Parts: sequence; C-alpha cells; structure tokens
Amino acid sequence: MSIPNLLKRVQMFSNLNDAELEQIAEICVQKQATSGELILEQDTTGTEMYIVANGSVDVYVQSGEERHSLVVLGKGQVIGEMALIDQGHRSASVRATKNGATLYLIESQKFFDLCNANYHIGFIVMRNLAIDIAFKLRHRNLTIA
Repeated sequence: MSIPNLLKRVQMFSNLNDAELEQIAEICVQKQATSGELILEQDTTGTEMYIVANGSVDVYVQSGEERHSLVVLGKGQVIGEMALIDQGHRSASVRATKNGATLYLIESQKFFDLCNANYHIGFIVMRNLAIDIAFKLRHRNLTIA
C-alpha cells in the first residue's frame, strides 16, 4: 500500500485532498520495529508521531513495577500525535507486538514547516486532532462519573 493510500485511512488526515496527502507522504520516514521493540517511552519528551502501516503496537502505562496495557493499535492508527501540538511528556509507552510493526514517522518540526507552507493542511489536521481530543475527554469523564 502506498503512503498516500495509508494516510487516507488515518482519521487525523480525513478531509485532505490527494495532493495534500502527497505532501504529508513526502515528510514520512519508514521505520521497522522488531518484536517487543520500544517505540515511545512514557514520561519522555515527544518530538514525533507514528502511523502504523503494518503489524501492531501495544500502548501501555507503567506504574512502578506494574504495566497496564491500554490498547493494541494496528494499520492506519497513530501514536504520539500529541507531539504535533506540543513537545510535552509522553503519557504512555508503546512497544511493537510479537510480529513487529512497520511505521511511518512524522517529525513535528517537518509537520510545522508543512503547515506554514499550506495553512489548509494545518487547519484540517489540528481540527481533526481537537475533535479526537474532545471525544477522548468526554469518554474519560463519562467513565469517571
């Protein structure tokens, strides 16, 4: 599957046209993660996000010696997307599952540069991220109540 076709499956890139998806594809860097490889580490500073192209990844939080798996993500899903908003600390760790994963990395600075060159891409992606964050906050608040 080509990178633009993969990007069409990614919710945060919905409502972008083919030419805009091509521009995003140009800043993607392929990365292969082997079985059990640590991709993102909780409480470290994030400067990039990843799109899962093949395989899957386990998102988990570490509390002392205890590890709590939150979700397993697969093709077309993203990890580390908050790095596109700020370079804050990672809220969870991510490891490749037993069969490994093929990922596409997007560095936040390259993404910011692209958004400065094409405001429409920046607006659409940030809007989609805001919708996703609002959904997650609402869902979290419902489960706490």
